[in-house]
Amino acid sequence: MNQSHTTVKELIARMQNEKNFPAISQHITELNSKASPTGESSANELAALILRDYSLTSRLLKVANSAMYGQFSGTISTVSRAVVVLGFEQVQLTAAGLIFFEHLQDKSQSHYIKEAVLSAFLSGILARDLAKNMDIKGWENFYIGAMFHNFGRLLTMYYFQQEFDVYQQLLATEDIDEETAARRALGVSFADLGIGIANSWGLPEQIVVSMKAPQDGEQKEEGKKVKHHQLLPRFANELCDITMNVPPDKRLEHLSKLLEKYRKPYPVRQNEIVNIMDAAIKEMQKFTEVLRLDRTDLARLDRRSFNVTEEPSITSEQQAAATLHKFEITDPDQPPHRLTTAEERKQHLQGGIQEITNVMLDDFTLDEILSMILETIYRGIGFNRLVIFFKDPRSDKMQARYGLGPNTAKIVENFSFPIDSKANDLFNTALNGNKDLYIGNISDIEIREFKPTWFVGSIFSPSLAIYPIIINQKRIGLIYGGHDEAGEHLDREQLNAMKTLRNQAALAIKQSFAGS
Repeated sequence: MNQSHTTVKELIARMQNEKNFPAISQHITELNSKASPTGESSANELAALILRDYSLTSRLLKVANSAMYGQFSGTISTVSRAVVVLGFEQVQLTAAGLIFFEHLQDKSQSHYIKEAVLSAFLSGILARDLAKNMDIKGWENFYIGAMFHNFGRLLTMYYFQQEFDVYQQLLATEDIDEETAARRALGVSFADLGIGIANSWGLPEQIVVSMKAPQDGEQKEEGKKVKHHQLLPRFANELCDITMNVPPDKRLEHLSKLLEKYRKPYPVRQNEIVNIMDAAIKEMQKFTEVLRLDRTDLARLDRRSFNVTEEPSITSEQQAAATLHKFEITDPDQPPHRLTTAEERKQHLQGGIQEITNVMLDDFTLDEILSMILETIYRGIGFNRLVIFFKDPRSDKMQARYGLGPNTAKIVENFSFPIDSKANDLFNTALNGNKDLYIGNISDIEIREFKPTWFVGSIFSPSLAIYPIIINQKRIGLIYGGHDEAGEHLDREQLNAMKTLRNQAALAIKQSFAGS
């Protein structure tokens, strides 16, 4: 075992002792280990893991619908659909990046760390646009690689602040390069640390490759010999480093030197780089909510342009005004910046139904449609648990097949209930009479006698909805949604949306069997 590997293990052990690192590490490791792009249910598993975190789900869909993914911008309403359209690994890695970068921003008061986080996202956009500009195939993949390129440096800034201070001091006082300074301050290079954590989290090889330093001569390769997944993220990050660390009046000089360094693999003109950077900055401003940027952050972002010639001085009066602005009482007639939970749910229901309709007009798989329906109901209605049952062809039982919410993985694995034409419990009544039922409180005197004996344990909810799936008068399946609190109420619009989504499920099943 070499010394570098030993030191990386020691640094990881130190990080595990930090208050928040074990939790964030477990979250990302679970995302990468439990959801694998092999197997039929991987998209469902990945969507279920992401949907546990409402904030992550919302931010991920905003990224998926941004100009980041070109032709799909504004058309994706569910995580399930994002996995199908953008690819399993793209969604998986974007989610991992959002978890990690939010962690850095939420817990840190360091202006420098936030600048580095902004640089990571800006580098991603820049790498993608550079790849498009130079007709490099798979341009959408370079966003993730560039975003994680300086992963080790970010980890050091956050978890090893003293060592990072030493690193900066070495760069300022001695004639050495960044890797040498990092090894002297930390014991390993930033890349070694980043790769060590990436491997421990189970991040794919694409990310590991993006962190590796190129070998001697690789920056002089041309054409098909260029290892773009390793070199382009580095190029994009070095461009962003200039705008972060170099005074405006010296940026073009540094840019000229950098373009000469990468002249053979990336023969792009200086004015093109300037324009691409400005476009990337403008696109970054659309991520205000995703990255939780305030006015100060946006102002700093504007200063990252190569066209900026001088830093404006901020007077004490301007600083005071900026501080007081945080406490300003806004006009009550002004629309709120964020939608309420109810409004967000309504918006998600409408968007999900429309997206499912559009997908069903083209080729689709039944698994894809049912996953989208499941997610749309789960997020749009707000059930704590949601299960889709299908009749087992070998027995008179309804078998759980799809689920979202606590314990639904176990329910889907082994839960079923008996179908009985003569039974008068709630579930069989719905199936036998093709009736949609919503029960606000199953303990009500008028209702409790219709509670089935098996409706206990992990499947139980005191407030529930039952929507049977009947095709040609045959009991095919059932959608069950439950709330943890009794007395929940669904309005007419939500009930109608549930009915529409159940009908979409029935139609998808009919079309699938008709085409088989």
